[in-house]
Amino acid sequence: MGSEEAVRTTIQDYVVAFNAKDFDAVSKAWSENATHLDHNLAQRTDGRDQIVGDIKTLFEDDAPIKISGTVEHVRMITDSVASVDGQVAVSNGADAPVFNHFSAILKKQGDQWLIDSMEEMPIPTPASAADAISQLEWLVGSWQDADTESPVRATVRRSIGGSFLIRSFQATAADGSVAQSTQIIGWDPIRQQLRSWTFDADGSFGEGMWSRNGDEWLIKATQTLADGRTASGTYILTPESNDAFAVQLVGREIEGELQPSTPSVMVRRVEVSDEPEATVTTTQQ
Repeated sequence: MGSEEAVRTTIQDYVVAFNAKDFDAVSKAWSENATHLDHNLAQRTDGRDQIVGDIKTLFEDDAPIKISGTVEHVRMITDSVASVDGQVAVSNGADAPVFNHFSAILKKQGDQWLIDSMEEMPIPTPASAADAISQLEWLVGSWQDADTESPVRATVRRSIGGSFLIRSFQATAADGSVAQSTQIIGWDPIRQQLRSWTFDADGSFGEGMWSRNGDEWLIKATQTLADGRTASGTYILTPESNDAFAVQLVGREIEGELQPSTPSVMVRRVEVSDEPEATVTTTQQ
């Protein structure tokens, strides 16, 4: 297992241990002189004993507190020191989850990666859904990919009020058949995340969770196919300029069976007059 993968696994294992209230595993995840800084409470906690003491108090509470974490970026500072950035959601019973950004330093001691410092800060809440969707303003316009065998064209426009983006897709296969779909992208104020819902002309439909990783956008998509099977995968959108981005589908599964990743395809902006009705490939393709 590579160092970066091991660091990501350490964070994932910590989340599992915390949700299982496995106090011993949680304790062993922190270094002896670890620090924790919570900007929400303006509180700094020094030392593993104090940190895990606070966690033990949470575990003794009857409230069903759970956490979920997303690692957005790992940077290897040295072979034994890693910087990790991501998001963490804390839920407590029926209350809406609280989302924070976290930044951590992990250090390797022996064969184990330990959390040496953890800093949590609130994620700025957009003033409105329109403000949130403005992160994807660069998508507005008309696009065509470089696939000459089955070219895909897309238009992206703002909805009335500007709270959503509407993407219309059209793909023409080599035999002349046309596949069409419509996607709506909007802001989920509960999950504090951009989401999308896609509806295909063949009756299949799906949804995606959008997250930013540096300059890239990751879309974790799930889909119900027209024949009732389920599919999933992650789209990676990598902007190259204001007028071009690369798209690739990785981790594809249909009914749990792994499928080959698609090659990265360049998508370029085109003039409106060049554009018919018209998408990105679905997880089925």
